[in-house]
Amino acid sequence: MLLNTFFIKIKEKGDNVQPNNELSPKSQPLSLFKKISNAIDSCSSSFGFIGGMLLFATGFVITIQVILRYVFSARNNWTDETATIFVLVAVFTTLALGLREGSHVRVQTVFDRLPELTQVILEIISYLFIFVFSLVYTLVAFNMTVDSITLKEISPMLYIPMWPVKALIFIGFIILTLQTLQLFVKKLNAFPEKFAAPNAAKKFTVVTAAIYFILLIAAIYIIFQVNMGAGIVFLLFIFLIASVPIGFTIAIISMLGAIGLMGVELGVIYIPQAFYMQWNNYNLLALPMFVFLGFVLHKSGMAEDMFAFARAWVGELPGGLAVATIVVCGIFAAVSGSSIANAVTIGLIAYPALVRYKYKKNMAAGMIAVGGTLGVMIPPSTAFITIGILTNESIGALFMAGLVPGFIAVVLLSTAAVIYCIKTKAYEPLEKISLKDKLIITWKSLGTLFLPILMLGGIYSGIFTPTEAAGVSVVYGILFSVITRRVSPKDMVELISSSTKTVAMIALLVAAGMTLSNVTAMMQIPQAAMEWVAGTGWSGGSIVAASLVIVFILGMFLDAGAITILTIPILYPIIVATGFDFIWYSIIFVLCTEIGLITPPVGMNCFVLQQITGLDLLEVVRGSLPFLLVLLFCLFLVAFIPELALWLPSTM
Repeated sequence: MLLNTFFIKIKEKGDNVQPNNELSPKSQPLSLFKKISNAIDSCSSSFGFIGGMLLFATGFVITIQVILRYVFSARNNWTDETATIFVLVAVFTTLALGLREGSHVRVQTVFDRLPELTQVILEIISYLFIFVFSLVYTLVAFNMTVDSITLKEISPMLYIPMWPVKALIFIGFIILTLQTLQLFVKKLNAFPEKFAAPNAAKKFTVVTAAIYFILLIAAIYIIFQVNMGAGIVFLLFIFLIASVPIGFTIAIISMLGAIGLMGVELGVIYIPQAFYMQWNNYNLLALPMFVFLGFVLHKSGMAEDMFAFARAWVGELPGGLAVATIVVCGIFAAVSGSSIANAVTIGLIAYPALVRYKYKKNMAAGMIAVGGTLGVMIPPSTAFITIGILTNESIGALFMAGLVPGFIAVVLLSTAAVIYCIKTKAYEPLEKISLKDKLIITWKSLGTLFLPILMLGGIYSGIFTPTEAAGVSVVYGILFSVITRRVSPKDMVELISSSTKTVAMIALLVAAGMTLSNVTAMMQIPQAAMEWVAGTGWSGGSIVAASLVIVFILGMFLDAGAITILTIPILYPIIVATGFDFIWYSIIFVLCTEIGLITPPVGMNCFVLQQITGLDLLEVVRGSLPFLLVLLFCLFLVAFIPELALWLPSTM
């Protein structure tokens, strides 16, 4: 029943299909393409659903593990392996759905300003590169499946055959390859219409396409004939400007780097095998689990409970509704782990209420955009999980290090909101709520408010690892939503669909980023960077400051996750060599990427609020400026008082 509900049938308008006995030769191929296209879309949807169900099941497997350990004093390794296999299959079978739905992160700063005809040409080239990469991975995945069958490979703990797992990954990549080919053909079909349109900027497109091809050839030549590191960086920027999805961009340049280092035969095989090994890792499970949890909270309305609680207790302050919005951003950040999820959810709930109580629209939107960035700082932050994975630093210590600075940011942002409202008087006070009603609202919100206590308390006390906290929190959120009838079966299907699209994007980005980290290590880029820094004679503080300036500039153009994956493997040995604590550096690094979530021209949270509010992007940015200054102050505060970040981890 759920599968039937979930399968998507694409209906395209304007195809002018004639009766079967009167089909013209010209219309038959189009009809056949549509049937094939619909079949590919159905396969993407069904595998996306299967992947989502596996994530769903993973939370329960992890929770069973915790129960067995603490209730029955039993350690069952089968749960670790089962959960890992579930997520391993899930992340590779959802890539096609993510590509089809456009969930993979792109840099569109330049791309969106190009004429439509030029955009189509660049997209055709992008899909061609993705198709080649997907085809190569499909062939390697097939060989991995055959080898698994031939060698009778079994899992180390469950002793089950591994070929079905690899076969599912192989099928997932077949669908990704077909999905890419379908999108490639669609763009080709759209080209004649765009070309025939008036003011199609044909000359500009021809010149742009020619320059783009020349740059591509030049970058590949530099990689293999001049300087591999310089060529990879050059190709990276060419792909990003053309809006190639960042995950695929990093994967492709990693493959080219591996080919340059190992030769064609070994280099082509290395990347798919590295991808498989990256996600065949129990410690990575927290990342998709927390993403899934964010969607559960959004769909179940648990975020509304948080808002009602915050409004009841701080709403009577001057600008109380603004303060409530900041507070709920902090509470929601403590369970969602995602800044964009934070901005979307709180924006949908709080913005209409702020406008209704006469707050300035741009101030309301800007404040939510900045408040949403708390999802990167307050645990369970996906940024800290990624940093921990890339550097082998303790994810639990990173979580705890972000807690105090995150709390300080909430207090300072709330204070800024109060000062702003008192000064401008651009708000209406909320109606007073009696103590009895406050207690009633608190009682109704207890089920939701218990979740951050369960999660953070479990991690801090050592009851849970971050991965176990993610699984237990997912199960708690789902059971609470079902028991309180907040989520219907239809909502659950939509939840699974939405979450798997995002998980696919994150899975590819993390696997590609970790693989690129390995390739750059083999190229000795971190060592070269350290030698260069040592040769400058700069002090440790100057090196830290310079790295943050670079991160800030990158934040004006790239997604925070992409910045983390691209820079941390290089920065980690440099910062450690300076003698600074990397846990402390991670906090100011993440604060810097938070600012990037607001700073044009990318400013993802500003784009989110623009879509929610309908305001001009410049208005959202302008409204965020007072609160952006608060984040900058927080950054300097933690930079000059490291104990704010290091005190709590030292008590663990």
